[in-house]
Amino acid sequence: MSNIRKSFAWSLFERHSNQIIALISSMVLARLLTPEQIGIYSLCAAIAAMATIFRDFGVSEYIIQEKTLTQNKLRGAYALAFLMAWVMAALLFSVKNVIADYYGEQGVSDIITILSLNFLILPFASPGFAILHREMAFKTIFLIQFPSTIVHAVTGIILAHNGFSYMSLAWASLANIITQTILVIILRPKESLLFPSIREMRHVWRFGITFSASRTVETIMNNSHELIISRQFGFAQLGLFSKALGLINLFWTNVTFAVTRVAAPAFAASYHKSGQNLLADYLKALRYFTVLAWPFFGFIALESRNIIYILFGEQWVAAAPIAVVLAFTQMISSIIALAPNALIAMGKVKKRLRISLIIAPIHIGGILIASSYNIMWVASIWGVTWLTALILYNHYLSKTIGVTYSRLFETVKPSLIVAIFTVTSLNAASALVGNDPDDIFLEFAVSCVTTTLAWLAAVYAIKHPIADDVSSVFSWITKKHKSK
Repeated sequence: MSNIRKSFAWSLFERHSNQIIALISSMVLARLLTPEQIGIYSLCAAIAAMATIFRDFGVSEYIIQEKTLTQNKLRGAYALAFLMAWVMAALLFSVKNVIADYYGEQGVSDIITILSLNFLILPFASPGFAILHREMAFKTIFLIQFPSTIVHAVTGIILAHNGFSYMSLAWASLANIITQTILVIILRPKESLLFPSIREMRHVWRFGITFSASRTVETIMNNSHELIISRQFGFAQLGLFSKALGLINLFWTNVTFAVTRVAAPAFAASYHKSGQNLLADYLKALRYFTVLAWPFFGFIALESRNIIYILFGEQWVAAAPIAVVLAFTQMISSIIALAPNALIAMGKVKKRLRISLIIAPIHIGGILIASSYNIMWVASIWGVTWLTALILYNHYLSKTIGVTYSRLFETVKPSLIVAIFTVTSLNAASALVGNDPDDIFLEFAVSCVTTTLAWLAAVYAIKHPIADDVSSVFSWITKKHKSK
């Protein structure tokens, strides 16, 4: 258990440090680029994200979850990674002008050209990166990701400052991938330096087909709004929506990703030992996750305007109402954020696919209907989507490992109490301070302090399990301070 906590600590540290750099970069770029320019790149990034599913073809997840990963299976994984990535690079490059013509923007073609190069480079790194995840070597991952993030940020800012517009983001992405690949090749385990073998691809292919089908549906679902909004409302509105969603994703990139990439190998290990262990680990992880997620999204909902104004500037304030709606929808999503990892750990990729095939048409159809009205209606569709996902995922988990609704409620009830107390305290503090535009920084500072203190008071008052971990962190900091 201590090993899992150590891995999680490194994972969280890696995500936080990289996100700090990325946030600073985003703050600067938001003042150098317009919503329309960011919207154009956002569309291309969404298209590349869809192609990425076929580019990876479940190779990374296969390496992480495979119980007996032999060298032959690893050779097959490398071979499939190269094959799929280079095929997708060629496909993206061949359709770039068709996509650009459809959206009436030549910049789309230019950006996709650069993003296609990423696909040629990535297979040199992705299998080795997956092995590091499998071994939960998150300290090594930090040594790879942190320099790559700095290169990405510096490249983007310098180019944007010198008038490269949306292309600065594309070149920054390429610089990031090149740096990351070089570092993975240097730091990955020596035993992973294998020559690809096409004959061994069959071990990965069977897993990859089902997994990729599931991930493809999910990725199309998660990025469909980019395609619809840009066509229906224009690139400027897409830029605003992407900025609001990006604010929400501060939590997902900082905490959710840190949790899930530790949870994936940990859940798999628990399931191989005993299904009962998986149930206990799943509920414990959910208890910790929701006590962080719900207060965060409550804070975003109340402070979205101030946060966006301070971080990105006045030209992005129109994104605040969108962020409020999305924040409330993510509170539902938080309950099932770990469910896909639990299904993968059990090898239930087909069940994950079935769930995705039900959710995706509801989500995409909802966005299409909502886009006939306004952007706020589009944002509200996320609530319908995550509520449907909650019902479906919990249905499967109740049948497989016993996650009944009563157990689910008992697990998240402490988190709900903490969230209500935290948000109520924040609302009271905001009412006392007032809403003076001239004191926006003071108001935001008070809100941050109030939220932190209220959260700490709540977790200690109800004796939430995370309180012990908070105490351990404080003790570690105190000892470090005294030793100096």
